[in-house]
Amino acid sequence: MKIEEHEKAYKEHLDSINRAIEEGIETSQRNVGYNVSQGSIELFAIYMHKLKLIQGSGDQFDHRVFKSKNLIAKKVPPDFASKNRILELMGIIEEERNALCYGARKPKTRIEKVINAFNELRRIINENLNKSQMLGGATNGGKK
Repeated sequence: MKIEEHEKAYKEHLDSINRAIEEGIETSQRNVGYNVSQGSIELFAIYMHKLKLIQGSGDQFDHRVFKSKNLIAKKVPPDFASKNRILELMGIIEEERNALCYGARKPKTRIEKVINAFNELRRIINENLNKSQMLGGATNGGKK
């Protein structure tokens, strides 16, 4: 996908996350799980494009990559700013994705953990890109 498509998809996921927060994360955990996961993938792809580590329309990331060290080694560029922390946050988000999307209701604190990991990922990537404002609107960490 081209960077513009990633940016459009990222904004859609961010809007869905913010809507889920407004509606109450306890009743929207599946939306949070899915949109935080996919939003983080789109944000990561934007970051890789802006660092010129991927190009064009053929490079896409599957969310399952971030749960496997072997797949990370094969699919993720070898070096970029804050790589270890970014991959750690992506791993946290992906580990929680299935539990939130397909499992029984989880405690609010567990849903907030995923939102907080997403917000930290956004902060790190935006700082690394030296942007004066964050990509998209800010989420409030699950607080109403």
